[in-house]
Amino acid sequence: MTNYHIDFIFAKFSMYLLLSFLFFGGSHSIWLCFLWTTDIVFDLFTDQQAAVFHLYGGIFMTIENLHCFVALAKELNFTKAAQRSHITQAAMSRKISSIEDELGIRLLDRNHHTVSLTLAGQSLFEQIQPILEDYENTISSVQNIARGVYDSVQVGIGIYEHHLLAPVMELFLKENPIAQINFVQYKYRELIEQFNRGNLDLIISSDQFFDLITVDNTEKFLIHNHPWDLALNKNNPLSQQNPISLSDLNTQNIITMYKQSVSALTTTFRGRFQPTSADYVNSHETKLLLINANRGVGFIPEFVDVHAYPDIVTRHLDPYYRPRCFYAVIKKDSPNMCAHRLAEMLCEYYRPSLWMRNLTE
Repeated sequence: MTNYHIDFIFAKFSMYLLLSFLFFGGSHSIWLCFLWTTDIVFDLFTDQQAAVFHLYGGIFMTIENLHCFVALAKELNFTKAAQRSHITQAAMSRKISSIEDELGIRLLDRNHHTVSLTLAGQSLFEQIQPILEDYENTISSVQNIARGVYDSVQVGIGIYEHHLLAPVMELFLKENPIAQINFVQYKYRELIEQFNRGNLDLIISSDQFFDLITVDNTEKFLIHNHPWDLALNKNNPLSQQNPISLSDLNTQNIITMYKQSVSALTTTFRGRFQPTSADYVNSHETKLLLINANRGVGFIPEFVDVHAYPDIVTRHLDPYYRPRCFYAVIKKDSPNMCAHRLAEMLCEYYRPSLWMRNLTE
């Protein structure tokens, strides 16, 4: 018996247990459930495609029939439910009547114009729907694992990258509704270390410490290469300019997380950028809080959303400043196809907006 069959039995056992309590109750429920599950095991060995609900006295309902009942319970219209189930209205009517005959209870009240659920029908609908969904998810999960498609993805991000992920996640989860994405945030050096240790399926990171990657055969997807902006308080006189000349920042207090950022700027733009003061902080949030309080200015990637800080505005720089680009990085031979797909979707989403000027300018 395969894992598929084990999951199949478990899903049906759960459904039978619910139906037992729902329609029979008391001490008979477990015994009936046992008898039905025994029948399921026999069926699986004789017909692996059978999705049969054996009820007491030889009654049986197929999963297809129960899906049709759920469709009708949602639509309360035989024509619409039949269209939703891709069958004829006559076939839909036969399936519902079959379930009612087999259970010996009325699930629907019908007249010439309307359909409504009885109390028993409403109870069956409310309790059977999540079980059918669990069953379908179980089968899908098992089939995905057999194809190398994993439901869980460990994604590591750095300081800013959650802003890049936000617009893509809704699209990804629509395509992969059972995927579980676990996000872990690190500072960039530790992010690379976690990836090297195999603790992350995918990382979204700046290229600041890519020289520390020791994993063989990685694939890097460029997702953002725009120049960075200057974040400053709206009451700062420089906020009236756009773009802002780097030379105008010489009298500003620079708020940064990395000392090397200021020294790199000073070296790159020798003679044009020589700030007289700087504050060093240990988090991106602290940096933005100080800028919001008009304690200085700071450089941030263009994609960072600052709407949570009402007094911060962003301005372009002249000349442009691009200290780092951002990538999705994954092992080419990773068996986690969900991780590969997320990396591809990030690339597809951001490729049209990539900055086309030479990266070495």
